[in-house]
Amino acid sequence: MNIELRPVTDNNFVEWRKAVRHGFGQHVHPDDIARLRNDRAELDRLVAAVDTGSGRIIGTGGADSYSLTVPGGATVPMAGVAYMTTSVTHRRQGAFSSMMSQIHSAARERGDIIAGLWASQSHLYSRFDYGLAINSYDWEIDPSYGAFSHSPVSDDDESDAHVYFVGADEAAAMLPGIYEQMRQQTTGAVDRSPGRWRYELFDEERVRARASSMFFAICEEAGEQTGYVAYRMRRVGDTDMGALEVSEQVSVTDTAHATMWRFLLNFDLVGKIIAVNRPADDPLWWMLSDPRRLNRKSHDALWLRLLDIPKALEARTYNADGRLKIALVSEAQPEVTGTYVLDIDDSQASVNKTTDKPDVVVTPADLAALYMGGVTPGSLLEAGRVDVVTTGSLAKLHGMFSTDSAPWCAHYF
Repeated sequence: MNIELRPVTDNNFVEWRKAVRHGFGQHVHPDDIARLRNDRAELDRLVAAVDTGSGRIIGTGGADSYSLTVPGGATVPMAGVAYMTTSVTHRRQGAFSSMMSQIHSAARERGDIIAGLWASQSHLYSRFDYGLAINSYDWEIDPSYGAFSHSPVSDDDESDAHVYFVGADEAAAMLPGIYEQMRQQTTGAVDRSPGRWRYELFDEERVRARASSMFFAICEEAGEQTGYVAYRMRRVGDTDMGALEVSEQVSVTDTAHATMWRFLLNFDLVGKIIAVNRPADDPLWWMLSDPRRLNRKSHDALWLRLLDIPKALEARTYNADGRLKIALVSEAQPEVTGTYVLDIDDSQASVNKTTDKPDVVVTPADLAALYMGGVTPGSLLEAGRVDVVTTGSLAKLHGMFSTDSAPWCAHYF
């Protein structure tokens, strides 16, 4: 049995897409295949693993193109790795690793500096030097316990922030602009193309899982749109205390954030509010009178691999100046092993390799975890993942890579 990697074309795209969903235990509607092809998929970034004996696709993979906001506000090109499956009939035969290698090589050739992904299984990707860079929370709260003890919006506030409902067509026109403002100021956020917005806002009945169609509300301050929420209702009958399921809530200002959550927590006939993928440092916890009522479940979000380590390190800014020598050790990428000198002046880094003794030793995966500022080196040290060579270098590493807020990727791919 031989396995060969082949490009995905319009001739085999339907088979490839069916193989992707089959890998996740799902069938796929023909219209959704066309929707993916038209609004999201980039054929030249997709790969199929084919059993040459049968001619069938037994493995799938690929990437979407994104711009990722890094600490300091700069954006870098990122390969958003997705669609990764291997048929149970062809496991442990090298197809998955071969596809990952091809995806990474193609991304570097395109000029991508970073690769990122949301992992279906959290143990899969560290062997490819991906580090967990962003955690997020899923929330659940009974809105009857939604009183605030603190808020950036006081009762006599004159900001004129208010919330109003809009229909699906208005939302399609208004949400992208608000999201883009958030994306530019949020470490870890990625952009959305017009096609991806169409893909995200698709709302036919078969994708609702028996919930309502989407509702949309906008926060406006002094004539500027500064926040939105997209949600569904799940209830049986008019008297059922059902669930309000927040699909996405985005704010550009603190006032908009507080106003949107005050709006959501004021709903009647709602037994619980569920919100997925909330920022690790979202301030709602600190605003509630009884924060214990906000049940939060942490989970891994965005995993990163630095495809071009010097360029990635030079793209972000740092919270402390100075010099630090970081040694990388990797079985997956022997070509990146060695010691890198970070010279940081006025928050900007220049990076070069050296044969000098390092200050700290890490893997590329753990450097990627540190990169966005969402993980502290002290935690990695206590886990046995950082080797400190010179005295004081851990504090220096912490001071350089720390950020003022936790990273957040609102966009799942």
